[in-house]
Amino acid sequence: MGLFTSSKAEPKFKKTKEEGCVVTLSVEIPAQEMTDATQNALVRVQSRAQIPGFRPGKAPLALVQQHFTGRAREEAVDALLRKHIPAALDQLKLRAVEPPSIEDMKWKDGEPLALVVRVEVPPTPTVKDYAKITVARKPRVADEAALAKRLEQLRESHARLEIAKEDAVGPAHFAVIDYSASRGGKPLPQAKGNAELVDMSAEQSVEGLTAGLLGLKRGESKTMTVKLGGKDADLTVTLVEIKTKVLPPLDAELAKDLGFETLDELKAKLKEVLDRETAHESDADASRQIEQALVKANQFPLPPSMVERQLEDMFERFVRQLGSVKLPDKEIEALRAKMRPAAEDSVRLSFILNAIAEKEKLPVSDAEVAAELEAGLKDAESEEKKKELRELFERRKDQIAHMIRERKVMNFLKEKAVYKDA
Repeated sequence: MGLFTSSKAEPKFKKTKEEGCVVTLSVEIPAQEMTDATQNALVRVQSRAQIPGFRPGKAPLALVQQHFTGRAREEAVDALLRKHIPAALDQLKLRAVEPPSIEDMKWKDGEPLALVVRVEVPPTPTVKDYAKITVARKPRVADEAALAKRLEQLRESHARLEIAKEDAVGPAHFAVIDYSASRGGKPLPQAKGNAELVDMSAEQSVEGLTAGLLGLKRGESKTMTVKLGGKDADLTVTLVEIKTKVLPPLDAELAKDLGFETLDELKAKLKEVLDRETAHESDADASRQIEQALVKANQFPLPPSMVERQLEDMFERFVRQLGSVKLPDKEIEALRAKMRPAAEDSVRLSFILNAIAEKEKLPVSDAEVAAELEAGLKDAESEEKKKELRELFERRKDQIAHMIRERKVMNFLKEKAVYKDA
C-alpha cells in the first residue's frame, strides 16, 4: 500500500430472512464512518453548545466532547441511518411500503455499527382466474312487486291519523296519553308529559307500556309497572284519545299531490327510478361477486402494516356510526378480530387489481384524471367549492389515478365475465 493510498471499508447490506412480505436485513456500517460521523456531529454540537464560563458556541471541543458525546453519537447514528438504509433498499432492490424499522442495533467504540432492519415490501402476485369469472346476475329491471311496494311506501308517507271508531285501544291503534312516573312513591323528574302519541304496533323504549295500554278506554286512567332505565317504575297514564292511521287511496288525487297529472304518469316515473336503482344494485352485486372470486383465487402474503391501517380505518368508520355509544374493551377486541378478514380482503384486492392493470396494460392518462375533475366541477355549487375541489385533486392526484385504474380494471373484468341469471 502506497504512502498516500488507503483502503476504505464499504458498508455491507444483506438479506437475512424473508417471511411473506417482511424482509429482515443486516446493515453493517464501517467503524471509521461511524467515527467520522460522530466527530462531525461533535463539531455541529460545539457550534451551539452552552457551557457555563464560555460564550455560546465557543467552548473547547474537548469540553464539549466530555459533556455531549452521547448527543453527538445519537445525531451521527441518525444521519447514518438516513444515508444507508435507503442505499441498502436500493442495492437489494427492495421497495418498502412502510418506513423500515430498526429491530436491533449494536456498536462498540472502534467497531462497525451493526443493525437489524425490518422492511415490509409489497407482494408480487401472479394473478390468475380473472378473465371469465362466473357471475349470477340479478335482474336489471324492477318487477311489479317492487313497484307495488314503492307505491305502498308513498301511501304510508302521506298517511294521516283520524279518531278511531273503537272505544278501547287495540294493537293497531295510536294512543294519545297523559302520563307521570314514580318509583317507591317518589315522582321521577322529567318523567311526565301530556298528549304523548304512542304507536301500539311499534317497539317502545318503555318496556311494558303497550301491554299496559291494551284495552284501555277513552278517559280511563291506569297505573302500570314498566321499566325505566332498566328498573321497575310505576307509570300512571290517562287515555286522552284513540286514533287510527288512514292511508290515502292510490288515485289521481294522490298523484297530483306528488306533482303528476295522472296516476299512470306517477307509476311511469316511479318505474323509471326503480329500474335505475335495480340496475345499479345489479351492477354493484356483480362487482362484489367478481371481487370475492378474485380474492378466493389469489391468496398471497400481505404487508402487516397495510392490513393494520385498513383495519383501523374500518374500525374508525364503525365508531363514528355509533356516535356517543362506548363499547367495552372486550367487545372492541372481538369486533377488530371479526373485521380483520375483511381488511385483509380489501388490501389483497387492491394488489390484485393493480397486477391485472399492469398485465392487461390498463394505464390512467392525465386526460382521464382531468375528466374526473371536470365531472366533479359540474356538481360544485360555487366558485369556492370548485377551488377546493381543484386543490383536492392536486393533492391527491396519485390516489385519484389509482381509483380510476381500479374502476377501469373492474369494467374490464365485467366485460370478460360469464353471466348467468340469478
